[in-house]
Amino acid sequence: MKKVFASIICCAAAAALFLSGCADPRITNTGRNAIEQLLLTTAVDRSVSKMDFRMLSGEKIRIDYSNLTPQVEKNYIQAALEAKVAAAGAIIALKPEEAKFVLRPVCGTLATEDTKVMFGTPQLPVPIPDMSLSIVIPELPLYKRINRYGVCKLGVEILEAKTNKQARIVGPVISQSINTNWVICFIPFVTRDFEMGEHGPTKIHWFE
Repeated sequence: MKKVFASIICCAAAAALFLSGCADPRITNTGRNAIEQLLLTTAVDRSVSKMDFRMLSGEKIRIDYSNLTPQVEKNYIQAALEAKVAAAGAIIALKPEEAKFVLRPVCGTLATEDTKVMFGTPQLPVPIPDMSLSIVIPELPLYKRINRYGVCKLGVEILEAKTNKQARIVGPVISQSINTNWVICFIPFVTRDFEMGEHGPTKIHWFE
């Protein structure tokens, strides 16, 4: 009887593990995995895309990145800003003394965050009677949602190069991106508000 009971418990645990095993994403919270990097760089792209640098068209500029030193994606912010000002018609001066304006970007926030909601059975340790063994039954979610956000708050101060006088402030702009892992009636899937891979902006990706 004990062996039968132990077998039933083991089978139940195996079934639960099979059903819930691919439901949870791996959340590293820096050293970032691919999704976390995409969340951050997408948030940067969205903040930069909302900035207007047309007033600098035809002007020679230089960009002072000293305020970005603490940010983990500093190089990506630099590349995105340089592409944006170039598209607006500004010219990045080869020599600092040639610049008419200095752009000084400030990134107040560039981080990931996650929230979780779950309805179902939580993870349960199950001791086996009269045996020194115990097993853990994984959580069995009827409904589960893990939202993972990338948030970027970015502003750019524009100064006159010769006088260091403030000419204009662009932003700050706050943008976010989101990746959501779902489980509904034990079926896991993912939605996100950015493109993933070369299949275009597909909103739902079923696990195989």
